[in-house]
Amino acid sequence: MKRKVIATVLALCMTAGLLAGCGAPEPDEVETTEEAAPEAAEEEETAAPEETAEATEGESAAAEGGTYRVGLMIPGTLGDKSFFDAAFASIEPLQNELGVEVEYVEAGTDTSKYYPALVDMCKKDYDLILTISSNNDDALVEAAEEYPDQKFINLDDEMTDPPANVYIMGTKNNEMCYLAGAAAALKAQELGEDTIGFVGGMDIPGINEFLVGYIEGAQAINPDIKVATSYVGSFTDTAKGKENGLLLYNDISVVFAAAGQSGLGVIDAAVEKGKFAIGVDSDQAEALKDTKPEMANVIITSAIKNIPQNAVNVVDRAMKGDVNYGTREVFGIETGAVGIAENEFYEKLLSDDARAQIEELKEKVVNGEVTMTPNEGITTDKINEIRDAVRP
Repeated sequence: MKRKVIATVLALCMTAGLLAGCGAPEPDEVETTEEAAPEAAEEEETAAPEETAEATEGESAAAEGGTYRVGLMIPGTLGDKSFFDAAFASIEPLQNELGVEVEYVEAGTDTSKYYPALVDMCKKDYDLILTISSNNDDALVEAAEEYPDQKFINLDDEMTDPPANVYIMGTKNNEMCYLAGAAAALKAQELGEDTIGFVGGMDIPGINEFLVGYIEGAQAINPDIKVATSYVGSFTDTAKGKENGLLLYNDISVVFAAAGQSGLGVIDAAVEKGKFAIGVDSDQAEALKDTKPEMANVIITSAIKNIPQNAVNVVDRAMKGDVNYGTREVFGIETGAVGIAENEFYEKLLSDDARAQIEELKEKVVNGEVTMTPNEGITTDKINEIRDAVRP
């Protein structure tokens, strides 16, 4: 896909993680680019919420015969093979499936750059501005209040009371991590082990939502399973991520890395130790198989947020006036908003019987037959209780 650089404000650095997904990044830059083609995407479907009074307001330039213009603000840096890369991967399907014009801003990890980046985008008269993660919530609210006629959508965030011109999409992290935990427990069981591991970017509620779902999914396979946890303290430190991974792999064989770019270090540790990893946010095995096949070959599956297809669905709704701005809605496995990677590596690294058990659990989640601790409103005390109960 042809790329035209509109303006480069600052230089590109290394990758960040996420808050709403896998962590808050650390400082860097801003770049604006038009019609960029992504390199990897995970696609499934989300469901459209009910039609609202925003319908006539939401009618766009496209409805009048013009080109619908979308700006995408990424509050982080690309290259994590995970959350922010998944946001970038939304561009191509938005262009190809909806025929919209897309420009993006890679805002880096310096949060002081987010508000001016959004203001610059507001001055470009986009029909819609997309962003992602909780990293830029303050900047988003400020910009939205300053530009009340501009429509914004955050593709993955936890903000529960957004401004009237902002729509927030949330994902049921516990559901995808539940299946990831089941996959980890089944692999450990196959290896004769009763302990699995978890490496988080930081010990914060947003990451511990992943941990809780992971634990409960593992317990669905083995009620007595133990889960060893560690935290990198960063979402961009691959060296520290590898160090954490190596320590866990001394005693166990399967680790879930919910740590943004730091998680790549955990996967590298799995390669070095001849062990296995669970990826996060994107299909990390698919993203790595061409450039780092040795890493792809140790990733059993990934807990996926299907951000590219979620973006297509919500922009399509926005073009039709079906988005309920001023609210937040949460989507899970039932609508295809989240899931796990079921690729060639999944088929190779898990037995037919193990995959059948996971499929059965997935159906139970969809049918409401599984009781999980909800993401919403989980307290630190509850997280500590669940984490401490499974310590090795």
